Amino acid sequence: MDLDIYYPYNIPFFTDIKFINVKFINNEDHLINIYFVKNDKLGNLAGIIFPQSYRKYQFPENSIVAIISDKKPNKYHCFIKLKDGMTYIYP
Repeated sequence: MDLDIYYPYNIPFFTDIKFINVKFINNEDHLINIYFVKNDKLGNLAGIIFPQSYRKYQFPENSIVAIISDKKPNKYHCFIKLKDGMTYIYP
């Protein structure tokens, strides 16, 4: 088991669903929040990326997420349909 891999909040790693590997890099000087998007609405918080850091995640297959900056919490930075093996860099 790789200790550098994180899982979205409230999704245990031992569930019987297929996961994809993604990596998020935060080059900002503030937090970036990752939220699930379900039925075109903002869902649960999936993760937080700290300033000037990166995290490897395993998300459920076909996940769509919204990136929201801690600096502007009422504005979506972007929406992403996650793809296996991709690295997402902000900004």
